[in-house]
Amino acid sequence: MGCRHSSSPPESPVKRITENGGPIILKSKISIHRAQIFDQQSPLGNKSLSSSRLSISTKKTCLSLSSLPIPFTALCLEKTLDEHDHYLIKRFKLDTPCLILDVSRTHILLLDGRQLRLIHMETMDIETCVLPLTCADVQEIAWSSKLNAFLLLTTDQLYKTSTKQLQLIPIHQIQFTTEGHRKSYMAVDGDDLIINRSFGYDLRYYSLSKLSLVQSSRSYIHGEDLSVTTIRLNSNKILALAISIGKKQMIDLVNLNTDQFLYRIQMDSNENILYPVNLHNNGQWFAKTCTPCVNIGHCLISSDGQVTRLRLFHNQDNFIRSFSMSPDNRWLVISRQHVLEVYQPCSSFLPLMKNLVDVSSISLA
Repeated sequence: MGCRHSSSPPESPVKRITENGGPIILKSKISIHRAQIFDQQSPLGNKSLSSSRLSISTKKTCLSLSSLPIPFTALCLEKTLDEHDHYLIKRFKLDTPCLILDVSRTHILLLDGRQLRLIHMETMDIETCVLPLTCADVQEIAWSSKLNAFLLLTTDQLYKTSTKQLQLIPIHQIQFTTEGHRKSYMAVDGDDLIINRSFGYDLRYYSLSKLSLVQSSRSYIHGEDLSVTTIRLNSNKILALAISIGKKQMIDLVNLNTDQFLYRIQMDSNENILYPVNLHNNGQWFAKTCTPCVNIGHCLISSDGQVTRLRLFHNQDNFIRSFSMSPDNRWLVISRQHVLEVYQPCSSFLPLMKNLVDVSSISLA
């Protein structure tokens, strides 16, 4: 990010712009106290680490985050990442800062320098392979339930690899125009694959079952002065696009099936919001906020564009670089600096909260 950070100011307002252009000022936030982190790190080696085995059943049993409203999700995430490590399953050392990864129900696939590392969630065994010299830089990794494989997007090719054998297989049916080393992004859900390769507004929509182009999205009009920097898709077929207009970064929510613009979420003054992540929970998104050279923060975005700030990791020099939730909400994986951490999301305190008659009585102010 190139920023030095401190906790995001909870009083900063958030602006949500609806389809008709009207802004709505939102409040923020939920917080939970935290303590000093207790560090237990394991290096990632080049061989399968059978010594890394552990019994998941010995850890605290957690309920799923699935179907939780935003106040509950916020509390769960802050409780899980409160730096007491109660819900930490494993911490790994990385050779390089990890920015590119994704999670299936059973595995993590991540890029560590020029090495791919496949981690089995139940055993924590690791398989590693070095990318061949003919493979261009990996831009994105995404799990596809349709293909039962991880997809890897480079600057000039789309690959897949199964979890049974870590081996890159080119998907030749999907070809790109040679445009040099251009940054590429993709989003995957079910049969849908969306690829953006130009930092612009040209989004290509593919069918994974047919491995063919369906159409080019028309979410943005030709000539609009913006760049798309990240794209994510959820099971409701809502496409979250992190965009830049000048020096300002914001997030648009668009209905993929209709190309209907739903919400533009942007912060006031010089604060940016970026990097949406699908939480696989009622259309909710995790995102980062950033004031250049001042701070990095985190927030949740609801399906109707409401924003709730989170307070995670008071040490801003060790901020979250990557964040991914498994499709069944069982696993939460984050990377920070040269460390990868695997959590089981906490919701053990929710039964009492769910007995509340009026969920809206939980204050977000």
